[in-house]
Amino acid sequence: MTPFIKTIVGQGCPTIEINNNFSDIAKALTKAPSGTLIVVDGFKKVVGMLSERDVVRHLSLEKSIEECTTQNLMTTTVISANQDVTSSGLMELMVKNKIRHVPIIDENKLLGLVSITDVIKRLLDKQLQETELMKEFISR
Repeated sequence: MTPFIKTIVGQGCPTIEINNNFSDIAKALTKAPSGTLIVVDGFKKVVGMLSERDVVRHLSLEKSIEECTTQNLMTTTVISANQDVTSSGLMELMVKNKIRHVPIIDENKLLGLVSITDVIKRLLDKQLQETELMKEFISR
């Protein structure tokens, strides 16, 4: 497991069950730090993702949302990474697929959820560390 992913796994991962009602969805999204939930079935297998954007997309269709379940609103295509992925690898995956969140799944087990903010922060930290090392080297 890369050090970056170890940090992410330690933060936990917001999930919601596939048949939850809209009231439960709204409460869970409000609590989710990144505004995204991983949708799991009764066996805790990842079956989709649900974000605030999915809710807004549904509202734009001028359909009633109060009767919706997680399954009605979620995105079923899940692009994930394993625990050995690097921050650079995650950035590449996010840019290529135009996504902002990537679940970390290894051997069918959900380990965590990485947001684009997490990746940018990590890449900036790495760049600052490298800059400091270069300054030290030059000043010797």
